[in-house]
Formats: sequence, C-alpha cells, structure tokens
Amino acid sequence: MAPAAESSAAATRTKSGEVAVPDPSSGVEAEEGESSATRFSPEEEATLLSQSHTEKLEANELFKSAQYSQAISVYDRALASVPNYLEYEIAVLKSNVAACHLKLADWKAAVDEATKSLAALDRLDGPPRPAASPATKKGEGTARASGRNGAGKEGGDDDGVVELADDDGDEGEALEKLEKDDRRKDDIRRIRIKALMRRARARTEQGGWGNLQGALE
Repeated sequence: MAPAAESSAAATRTKSGEVAVPDPSSGVEAEEGESSATRFSPEEEATLLSQSHTEKLEANELFKSAQYSQAISVYDRALASVPNYLEYEIAVLKSNVAACHLKLADWKAAVDEATKSLAALDRLDGPPRPAASPATKKGEGTARASGRNGAGKEGGDDDGVVELADDDGDEGEALEKLEKDDRRKDDIRRIRIKALMRRARARTEQGGWGNLQGALE
C-alpha cells in the first residue's frame, strides 16, 4: 500500500538548487550553508509544486510495485522541486521516504527521515502538547467555569467558541476559512502520527524492544 499521500546578488538557492530572491520576513529556517529562506511568486510556486506532485505519484507507483530504492530516488527528486518554506509538503515526502527505508530494513535511515518529517511539522505547527494530568484538567475546568461566570468583565476568559465578527462582510467566506484550517490541522496530525509510527518501528527494529520507550519522545 502506498504511503499517504502529503535574481539579485543576495539571492540564495532552494532545495532544487534554483536561485531566488530571499524574503527576510518569511521566518523559515535556512538550510545549512544558506543565509535565509527563499520565496517564489505564486505562479512559480504552483509550477514547482505541480512538478513535485508528478514525481511523488511516480514514486508512489514504484513503492506499490516494491521498487523501494527507485522510489526513494524519485521522492528525492520530488523534494528537490519543493520550495524550502513549504514544510507540510516536505514532511509528507520525508515520511514517504522513511516508509521506503523501513521496507529496505534500513532502520537508521528510516529514523532519520521520519525525524526530518516531524521537524518540518514542528516548524509548521509547533510540537504537540503533552497530555494534561487529571489535576491540571480539573484546574482548567474550574478556570473556564470562572471565566464564563465573569463573562463581560475585564480579564474574563475568552478561550471559548470562535465567533465570526459581525462586520466580517462575508460569513460564508469566514466559515470556509475555518473549515480549511481545520482540515489542514487534521492533515498535519495524520502525517505526524504516520511519521511517529514509522520512527517508532525503525527504532524498535534498530535497537530492540529496549528502545521502544524512546521511540515516541
């Protein structure tokens, strides 16, 4: 089964080695040897993503036919086309490469690629929060109840249901944006789970059951 599918003098290169003007406001961590991230125009970005998607589909077919080494090479080509600030697309491809290494029993490479996938998701959405203890949950519930009782007062809890602004102008557009954000969060969560599971399996195979505790750190 295929992995899910996921000009100036100061210019710097992207993953593909192409040159583009850096955008200091992008806030994306530069690769080793680069001074800043790069940004493409919407048209250039769409072209690069289309090329990457075509390569990814080819790699998926190679994976399904058990040609895992060839699939890794094509996934790498797909990665070369992705601008280095599109963390989600990078995470999906890195997770797929990790799946290939698992099939080849190359446990260290699988761990490395899954970790890179998780790092990309962390840069995009931040690391997952640790589960709250029962005492913490109880305290939060009390605080929320207190906030509701003090609604309208200065300092009241505003961490409730997201409301659409009355002057938004287009409630349908605002609702669509909220739904899109929710779908994006679901996609990120799905890829994170796959990458974690792939890294966990690779670490288990690499070091035996004694390393399972550290597999989901």
